[in-house]
Parts: sequence; structure tokens; C-alpha cells
Amino acid sequence: MKKNFKIIKVLVLLVAVLGAWFGYREYNRKPANMESMKSDFLTTTATLLGAFEENEAQANQQYLDKVVEVEGAVRAINQDEAGLYTVMLGNDGSLSSVRCSVDGIFSAQAGDLQPGSSVTVRGVCAGFMADSLLGSDVTLVRCTILKK
Repeated sequence: MKKNFKIIKVLVLLVAVLGAWFGYREYNRKPANMESMKSDFLTTTATLLGAFEENEAQANQQYLDKVVEVEGAVRAINQDEAGLYTVMLGNDGSLSSVRCSVDGIFSAQAGDLQPGSSVTVRGVCAGFMADSLLGSDVTLVRCTILKK
């Protein structure tokens, strides 16, 4: 009987140690770096915007929560109070754009961009916001600048 109790104590201790290790590892886990991620889709700003404007439900099924690599012209670059950049890709004549929230570790690359230059950006598609007055936006998060 005492031998069984000792085995149970050892097993409970082992489970507690493994649980603590797993919890610590998950708590300190960092998101994957987009620079090393493989893209699910390679596209242009016009194609991506067109897919969402034509059929939002189908485009959500195809692109939402997927890694998307988009090539297009830089329309604007905005920096918030925290120093994080949002790069807007699209044509100057259109109100619609692809909004790329740049990952903080790639802020220096975003700061070097110039409006009108061609760029390739990789990020995770977070959705679509349609507005008939302000234009439609496809949002990409955790973006990295691949090519200038």
C-alpha cells in the first residue's frame, strides 16, 4: 500500500512540473516572424481589393487568417504615438486600399518607404471594412516589408 502511495506522489509531482513548464513556455511564446513565414497567397492590391469588393463572404473564406503577400504602390505611411507604422497600399485615384499594420520589429523598414514607391508586404489578413463614402479597406496585421 505504501509503495502505491509513493508512485502516485511521484506521478502527481511529475504532472505538476510538466504543467508548470508548459504554462511558462506558452506564456512567453512570441508570435511567428512574418519574414520567415511561407505565404498562402501572392497577389496585388487591385486583385485583393477586387476579391473583397466583388464577394466579401467568398473572399473571407479564401483569405481571412491566411498569410498574404501583396505587391502594390505605397499610398500613405502613418505613424501612431507608440511609433508603430501603418502602410496604405493602393492607387491614388481610388478610395480603397490595403492597410498594412507593420510589426514593431520592422518599423525601420516602414519608415524608409516613400509614397508612390512599389513595395511587397507580407502579413495576416484580418478582414475587410467597406464604406461607401470613405472607401473600402482590406486589413493585414503583423506585416513585414519584403521588397522596396
